[in-house]
Amino acid sequence: MPRVTDTRQRMIRTASRLLRRQGYAATGWRQVVADSETPWGSQAHHFPGGKEQLAVEALTASGAAYERLLTRAFTAHPADTITAWGALAGAELEASGWADGCPIATVTLETAHTSPALAQVCGAALTSWREIIAESLVRHGLAPADAVPLATLILAAIEGALLLARATRDVTPLHDVAQQLSDVVRNRIG
Repeated sequence: MPRVTDTRQRMIRTASRLLRRQGYAATGWRQVVADSETPWGSQAHHFPGGKEQLAVEALTASGAAYERLLTRAFTAHPADTITAWGALAGAELEASGWADGCPIATVTLETAHTSPALAQVCGAALTSWREIIAESLVRHGLAPADAVPLATLILAAIEGALLLARATRDVTPLHDVAQQLSDVVRNRIG
């Protein structure tokens, strides 16, 4: 019999994957329980706050995982990291059959206007990612006052390019946006 924490973590990981692929509204308890191979009733036991609690915890985990990835990636020159980011995101999106977008963006677009809890967790994730990018820009010579606006542009452009690539089933928007952003960063910090 699985341990309680294993059951809970499996449900969170499964919900993270489903939210990335299909969003909040389409992710139901039955699918989470079935895909995580956990017993029915686990959802009520582990997530008494319901589906919203599960989504908050899944998005918190997804946001933190992506934060760790960005922290490692942005130790390199930001221009190089941005180019690699666009290529990797495009490859992952294409490999998933255009299904696996950013879980934070997917849920934000769908629920931010109706769920303060989901809006807060999504906003916190996006803010932390922007801060990582800004810190990298400063480490590589950009003035601190210019770093947050440029980091905002980078993050918004990559997320927008993901949306365009997913909608058109073509990685070209990701590659184009990443190259343009990389050129902007090189022009600003060398």
